[in-house]
Amino acid sequence: MPISNDNFEEQFMDDFTNPLDGVENILVRQNWKYSRMNRDELFLELKGKHGIYRMMFMWNDSQEVMQFCAEYDLRLADFNYEQACRTINEINTNLWLGHFQLPAESMIPCFRYTQMLKGLNVGMEIVDHLEELIQITMEECDMHYPAFMMLASEKTHDEDQLALALMPAAGLS
Repeated sequence: MPISNDNFEEQFMDDFTNPLDGVENILVRQNWKYSRMNRDELFLELKGKHGIYRMMFMWNDSQEVMQFCAEYDLRLADFNYEQACRTINEINTNLWLGHFQLPAESMIPCFRYTQMLKGLNVGMEIVDHLEELIQITMEECDMHYPAFMMLASEKTHDEDQLALALMPAAGLS
């Protein structure tokens, strides 16, 4: 049963034992479907501007660390691996938070972020932080989707075409 906004914080603080519980409450408030794999893993899919992102939150209780991963719904062309690595390196150079990676075995790009929560008071501030993390991740994934889409294509692209795809767009979003 969804928690009303009026008593959300009170009910949430009474039940909060794991940051993934907070993530669940964010997802319930947004009316997003998700799967709680186990006590330490949560999975969801969100539709971005260009595609679907598969997101996974993983909690390591002993180290008090939350790891977050958002995987694209596309596979890059094998022959573009070296160009994709250069492109991801360029993207990562400009990121303030998290990083993109490309596992060679899957060729599926993903955004990753790890947050230490050790020593922090677990509560609403962390939930707000995690909610912002989801928003920032969606923005980063949407912004770089065109470049990854080009690298998923079987066509050959030159550096100028990729540079254009990586340029920030101005105007309406």
